[in-house]
Amino acid sequence: MDRVTFNKKYLPLRDVIYRVSVTLLADDELAQDTTQEILLKLWEQRDTLLDILSPKAFAIRITRNKCLDILKSPRIQKRERGEKGELALLLQEDNAPTPYESLVNKNRAERLLQWVETLKEPQKSIFRLRHYDMLSNTETAEKLGLQESTVRSTISRLRKEARNSLFEK
Repeated sequence: MDRVTFNKKYLPLRDVIYRVSVTLLADDELAQDTTQEILLKLWEQRDTLLDILSPKAFAIRITRNKCLDILKSPRIQKRERGEKGELALLLQEDNAPTPYESLVNKNRAERLLQWVETLKEPQKSIFRLRHYDMLSNTETAEKLGLQESTVRSTISRLRKEARNSLFEK
């Protein structure tokens, strides 16, 4: 990917990357540093980014992952203990999913994947593009040659169907 293409596709995502970072990290300076690191990483890997269907979704995902790594780092953990004391650690542990909850979530994800495979076209493609590739309704409609209203109503019906058939059990 050349510089012009990179500047057109990924540089405008700087604000999105920053907003996600500052929301997750709750630290302006750290969010700015993280934004710079992510843009540098994207630049360094620009030749592998040609196949990315949704640069925005990709940037959000890597930002989220980077922020989670930062929050797990010993330096941040030590800072949190220093600022909030042991109570913060206890509360943090309480929010962690139990092994049972993790198993239930994994089971639900597997059932959802199986359910998606049973869908017929274009519903399967619409669902995959919206939820797995994280495209907007407009982007999904353009990619599949459909009207945006068709995508929106299909997604609404599929979400209801998924809730009723998979998660009510």
